Amino acid sequence: MSLPIEKRSQGPLVATIDLLFLLICFFILLLFFMQQQGKEAQSQLEAAQETLARITGGTAPDVREALKTLEPLLETFMVKQREQVERQRALAARDARRRQRESVRLAYVVLPGNRVSYEGRLYSLTEFRGQVVDRLRQKNWVAFRATASPETPFGEVVAHRRLLLENMGEFDTYWDSVSENRTPDGKTRP
Repeated sequence: MSLPIEKRSQGPLVATIDLLFLLICFFILLLFFMQQQGKEAQSQLEAAQETLARITGGTAPDVREALKTLEPLLETFMVKQREQVERQRALAARDARRRQRESVRLAYVVLPGNRVSYEGRLYSLTEFRGQVVDRLRQKNWVAFRATASPETPFGEVVAHRRLLLENMGEFDTYWDSVSENRTPDGKTRP
């Protein structure tokens, strides 16, 4: 008896062909993707050149020419940005100084005729500033709370406030508390 002829299995060959087919498909998709990315990048570049042309007012410029044209604008922007950073730094320093000092609420009444009533005593505006406000400012931040009767001219109250605050970095609650019967715009409530 003769043994049957042994047939070789084609399984590994089929698996290799499948693997090669998948690799070829992967590379074709990769090439397609790269081509799409190239087209997209080209369209973005063209859009950027058109935008530069509109900004500079000429035809589609070279990037170097556009930068030369935009350089003064960029310098102005950088200067403004530095000023803004410096302003923020100054505000932060002021807040740090403020946190180191205690706040004191100063409640006073503005009377007609440039008079101020504080703790049962009448002061002229300059006396009040010198004897009370300046002394408190030496060790504290002052939170002003001014009240006024409806008979007090609104302009006097505003002048008092302006003189007392004088850009000291303090805060006041004047607009909330001029009077129970007066609105912030100076009109009397019914």
